[in-house]
Amino acid sequence: MKRIVDTLTGDLFSTVPKAHPMTPGAWRFRGEIAHAMGEAIKLCEKDRYQISADMSRLLGREVSVDTLNKYTSEASEEHIPNFETAIAFDAATGGLALVGLFAEKLGCRVLPGKESLLTELGRLEQMKGEIARQEKSIKKLLGERE
Repeated sequence: MKRIVDTLTGDLFSTVPKAHPMTPGAWRFRGEIAHAMGEAIKLCEKDRYQISADMSRLLGREVSVDTLNKYTSEASEEHIPNFETAIAFDAATGGLALVGLFAEKLGCRVLPGKESLLTELGRLEQMKGEIARQEKSIKKLLGERE
């Protein structure tokens, strides 16, 4: 039988997340955070003024456009959003830029809403298949017919 090479599917495992190396000093992500925030703002339908206003409302404290600009400047070493501010940023932009970066660095992936449920369904299907294989093996050992 001739083997058919699938050139359309691609490598299913090429996108499996891998945790960032645990080497000393390698966990400084300031530039990547700034870049992710800048890209999220570009993709957002809101302007920087609306994003900072929404963040201010969510946090109950002012987040100025100047502060937002410093967060998105890769040259600004002193301005890194804390975790609370990062959550508000993602909420204000309606995206997952920072939580996605956070997850990626830990070798994970973020699946919002229904996507997480679809993934859970897939996992349950795999479990059902494994249970069926185990049942079949046990019945075979017991001499039962399938």
